[in-house]
Parts: sequence; structure tokens; C-alpha cells
Amino acid sequence: MPLITWENKFSVGVKELDNQHKKLIELINELYDSMRAGHGKDVLKQILNDLLEYTKYHFDTEEKYFIKYNYYGKTEHMKEHAELKEKVMDLKQKVDGGKAVISNEILQFLKNWLSTHIMESDKRYSSFFNDNGLN
Repeated sequence: MPLITWENKFSVGVKELDNQHKKLIELINELYDSMRAGHGKDVLKQILNDLLEYTKYHFDTEEKYFIKYNYYGKTEHMKEHAELKEKVMDLKQKVDGGKAVISNEILQFLKNWLSTHIMESDKRYSSFFNDNGLN
């Protein structure tokens, strides 16, 4: 059973960004499944690294559109991105240094952050991007 499941309610109405959100959900579920299966630290570290890299890629994509279309909420939204990147980088450093392990608490944080971010922050740009021809 996955930790988080894509639902239509998560759609922001932009296919590229919806597909990236689906990939983020897939990576969180992969990390969750690997932890539950008792995979070693190296596997978990690699998945966490993949999640971090893909999150950066996704944020860069959104931010490119914020700038291109001069999205009115870009400053606050980009601040949220920066805060998450900082938290995840800190977590990655702790995991890499053996000072933390990937736990259910961390996975719940990632799940809750992603679903809340999509439903609250990302949904705000849906109609703006659609009105600018981004579908």
C-alpha cells in the first residue's frame, strides 16, 4: 500500500507539472517501500538523493514559469521551495553522516508537505497559468 496516492484533486491543470507531482509521489512511495522492506542505508540514501534532485528539478520548472509569466505569487512560493530544500538538504546531510535515519516521521513530513503544498500553494497558480496558455 503506497504512502500517498495521486488523486485528481491534486491536479493543477498543467500537464507537465501534474506529471512532475506524480513523479514526486512515486519517489516518496519508493522511499517508503524501501524502508518498510528493510533495505540498507545505501539504497535509502540513493532514493533520498533522487528525491532531492527531482524536487529541485520540479521547483526549477515551476519557478521558470513564475518568471516567464510574471506570476504575482512567485516571491512567497519560491520562499516555500527554498525552505523545503533547506530542510531536506539538512536531513540528507544527517542521514549521510549517520546522525539520522529515514523514519516514518520523516516520510509523513514529506507526504504532508507535498500534499499541502500542492493543494494550497500550487493550486493558486492553476488558473493564472491556464489563463496564460499553459495547460
